[in-house]
Amino acid sequence: MTAFASPRGAWRAFILALAFAAGTAQGSLLFGAVGLANDQYARPVADTEIASTAVLADCRGFVGTIARIVLLDGSIRCNEAFPYGFASPISTSVYYPADIAASDAKLPVITFVGGILSNAGNYHELMKLWASHDFIVVISSDFINSFPLMHALGILEVAKLDRDPASALHGRADFSRTLVAGHSAGGQATLQSASLSAQALQLIEPRLKLVGALPIEPGPLAIGSTVKTPTLLLTGLADVVVPPLSWPILWQGPLIRDVPAWGATATTATHFSPLRQIEHNEFAGISVAWVLYQGKNDAQARDYFVGRYYKLASDIQFNDPLRLLRPSRNKLAAAL
Repeated sequence: MTAFASPRGAWRAFILALAFAAGTAQGSLLFGAVGLANDQYARPVADTEIASTAVLADCRGFVGTIARIVLLDGSIRCNEAFPYGFASPISTSVYYPADIAASDAKLPVITFVGGILSNAGNYHELMKLWASHDFIVVISSDFINSFPLMHALGILEVAKLDRDPASALHGRADFSRTLVAGHSAGGQATLQSASLSAQALQLIEPRLKLVGALPIEPGPLAIGSTVKTPTLLLTGLADVVVPPLSWPILWQGPLIRDVPAWGATATTATHFSPLRQIEHNEFAGISVAWVLYQGKNDAQARDYFVGRYYKLASDIQFNDPLRLLRPSRNKLAAAL
């Protein structure tokens, strides 16, 4: 995290960062999400209504307008968290099936943290997609999003609702099936959170157990050798913010050796693919397969990761024509 000499310097750096990003943000608009996983999973479950505590609007403020211009996406959503609005910069929003109270079933939990400078509302479509597969999904943000604190905040928010008799989520969260996920700085925070000991996790919530981690285009401040949770690390071939040939393959993915781990690079994905509409989000389908496999041990989703001919290895979304960055898995994953 950079320290700025003045608030004016911070704003100048923020605007320059967004301007630089504009040069790379267009890629995902030129290509649709393709491949086996996207064909199977890159759409919300039919007839599933999603409820949410999120209060969102068009990104009309100064920072939100810049984001809409940079991303070339007028549909992107924002909440009122500062600096996109005038509310507290710290926010949490929970997504879940609207009919959750109609059953006694407990649902797995996904805690997600977005990228630095992002707004939680930017990931609205991805959160709804995951929730439609019968997950409780919480997204937390403090605008920096670089450390495990935001994942912890998300778990605490779901735990509060789970204990509240007046909440639709009362008694519905299965914390023993929790996944951590994140994008960019939040992906870095995901690897950090996946490195926490069981004792540390239970200080956050006594019922908490992590069953999977999903870092998407993660920042550099995390190492793979400390990870204690099965992990799928995703990168984008057109990402110039987190180049796939940089830290993801230098000190993150290949150093995950104590738990099963997989890695894949989406051929057309830019750094902003996770913010796109689902049809332009190259990571959408495989992310659903991953959370279904780790959160529910779903047999069809499992086929993407397990077995000699695991589907991820042949998915064209993750196989560039030159075969430079093919899907990979470590020895523990290959032995499953």
